[in-house]
Amino acid sequence: MSINLEGKKNMFQIIGRLRCPICSEPVQPDEKVFLDIINTVMHQKCYYKFPHRRLPIRDEGSFQKMLLKYPFFHREDDEED
Repeated sequence: MSINLEGKKNMFQIIGRLRCPICSEPVQPDEKVFLDIINTVMHQKCYYKFPHRRLPIRDEGSFQKMLLKYPFFHREDDEED
């Protein structure tokens, strides 16, 4: 089942803005990612390419799954100026 994130624009303003700390490319909702213990999101492919960047993994799956699962991605007080 796929969830359309377009309708949740206000809730997920992070889409297209969050970048992988290893490759610096934006993380897309359908991409496989890891969430580490300090809540850093990174592409799974990048994590395996650079072993020196490894911290313990908290969760894994699509970025879309992480957006829906963790409330810190959709805090209502995050307003753009």
